[in-house]
Amino acid sequence: MGRTTDKPVPRYEGDAMRRTMIATLSIALVVLSVPASGAAAASAGTSCPAVAHHIDAQHSGFSCSTLPTTLAKKWSITLNGDASYPLVAGGRVFVTTSNSGGPYGGWLYALNASDGTVAWGPVPLSGTYYYFPLAYDGGRVFVNDFDGTIRAFDAGTGAQAWTTPTAYFSGEPVALNGRVWVEGPGIVYGLSETTGQIVAQSPYLDGDGAAPAADQTGVYVSTGCASQYALNLDGTLKWSDHDGCTGGGGASTALRKRLMFGADGDVVLQKTNGTQVGSFAGWPAFAGPDGFFAVDDSVFAEDVQTTVPLWTTPVGGTILAGPVATRSAVFVATDADQLVTLDPRTGHVLSTIALAGTPGGGGQYFGSPSDMAVGGSLLVIPTGSTVTAYG
Repeated sequence: MGRTTDKPVPRYEGDAMRRTMIATLSIALVVLSVPASGAAAASAGTSCPAVAHHIDAQHSGFSCSTLPTTLAKKWSITLNGDASYPLVAGGRVFVTTSNSGGPYGGWLYALNASDGTVAWGPVPLSGTYYYFPLAYDGGRVFVNDFDGTIRAFDAGTGAQAWTTPTAYFSGEPVALNGRVWVEGPGIVYGLSETTGQIVAQSPYLDGDGAAPAADQTGVYVSTGCASQYALNLDGTLKWSDHDGCTGGGGASTALRKRLMFGADGDVVLQKTNGTQVGSFAGWPAFAGPDGFFAVDDSVFAEDVQTTVPLWTTPVGGTILAGPVATRSAVFVATDADQLVTLDPRTGHVLSTIALAGTPGGGGQYFGSPSDMAVGGSLLVIPTGSTVTAYG
């Protein structure tokens, strides 16, 4: 297969076409672009929420929101500590904040998406360390912490609906179809979004603190000793590639159609049976046929169906946030304190915006992990304690 770039090309194999994905990239982040229907574009302000880290419960990195390719700042607000990745849903922007230099704990904010004013909060959050990842579904915000104490808040009022303890070394939650999923020390818990009751629980899995991905077929976890697991929606084990080793830690999982991308081990597996069909490096996101990989200071694009490379564009700094994509643009933010917009078809830089500070930051247990998100026709990006929205 001919190549138009000297960058290493990730490759896959699928059920119908045998292809092995090999990525020697030191960091790979994928964002994909697919045309949205007129109806989707028209309703993007209300029907394209960002409900988890990397936008959705599948960690796809793609939003159906409609944004201009040259963004304008809509609002900016400075909060009481470094801000987490944002959620954008129901006309609100939700973030947690933490101050790793002070006492343990943090806060939850709801901002009005229209102008950035505080709708409610800050609601104090207690717990060990400064780690407060969050997710959204069904009109509620779900906040976890290192101890695995999950709290549900009414997204409209900030009133706490319930709190449920699970177990320590807990990770980022995802919420989908009435359940909140988190992994603690080797166990994945599924909680009722309505009551907080633990309604599903996995057998012991190796590792801890992973960020699972969920869809209609199950819950997928990449955790400990580069092991991958698939769970049924009742928590029972569907399959595993665990080889018997033991070790802590966990990573994120992303789902794309029939494939699971497990970041602990950087492997690509078939969702149905766990057969490994390739490998990758870094963090993927998917929509349609195109893939966009953030590789150190460049974005590399390919057609993931044919593995044909499309373009490579340097962005003038190491990528620290994103990428995220809409149907017309790919967005990344760099350590040069810039937000860069790329054309998904050509890789041309469409605009570069100076940010209020350095994006990203935080990390598991020692700060709420930060990133940017697109939802409700806004791109929202924290830079330290300042949260800025563009549209």
